[in-house]
Amino acid sequence: MRKSDLPFGSEFSPSQIELRRVLELAHEHGGDWKAFEAAVRSNYFENHSTDDYSRGKLANNTKLGMIAYGIIDRDASLTDFGKELYEARETEEVLYRLLARHILLHLHGLTLVRCIQDMTVAGEEVNLTTLRDGLAVRGVHYPSGGKHPSMMRLWLAKAGVIVGSRWQVNEAKLKEVLGSDPDDYDLLAGFTTEQRAFLRALCNTGTTTPQPANELARLASMTYGVKFPEKSLPKLVLHALVEAGFIKAEKTTEGRGAKPFLVSPTEKLVAEVVEPLLQQLANQSDPKLLALLKRPLSGILEE
Repeated sequence: MRKSDLPFGSEFSPSQIELRRVLELAHEHGGDWKAFEAAVRSNYFENHSTDDYSRGKLANNTKLGMIAYGIIDRDASLTDFGKELYEARETEEVLYRLLARHILLHLHGLTLVRCIQDMTVAGEEVNLTTLRDGLAVRGVHYPSGGKHPSMMRLWLAKAGVIVGSRWQVNEAKLKEVLGSDPDDYDLLAGFTTEQRAFLRALCNTGTTTPQPANELARLASMTYGVKFPEKSLPKLVLHALVEAGFIKAEKTTEGRGAKPFLVSPTEKLVAEVVEPLLQQLANQSDPKLLALLKRPLSGILEE
């Protein structure tokens, strides 16, 4: 069975638990997952009208959800991100914004949000069934019958990114929480596989000084299995990235023979949001298909 690209949530939901409290329980019982589960059960599920096994299962599901969201490890110890949330627990606004940003950048959250927006623009009804199909077209999978997007929606709603109980996106709040322009996602989604691989390779070098474009292309090819045309690299890869404002490319003139472009990242690329977004787009659909997904079916058929 294929692994879900979206995090398992289940009982790790703001309708079931209080984020601040479960962070405190993980801080108190970290390293002893049995004690953590027992504490979660005692705080939230002991009085549920169900049998003893099911109460334990609800607590276990909470732990599994926190693991899937990258908050604790298998021993119920807080991860680095979990510790960041724990330190922010006294201020709800900051706490929920941190979690929402993590969801958007690292858990395919922005892909989910853009899928919702595209479906809305195209006049499609947004529900768990249609979302599953819409996300599948975008290379994101979650199991049939799964409520993974619903749990993500509830947490994003806590930060104001999703409005209330509806699948409605607050664009201004999305930009605020993300800390960058969400339209950058659409720019990246519109790039070819080669262009995205080149950007990821440049990001991964961690270097801001100019580097030979052909060496970066070789690194991208080795890392991501993408082939680059040597002679047409500037035309097919570099020019679009320069135009979008992600890189600077300068032609070297010293010495004899053809010289490669020297490429360096702009501040826009160095921003910490770009690499996570490129990872989300790794299995993304063809850019031409993504453009069609924003349009009503009737308009496509008329052409």
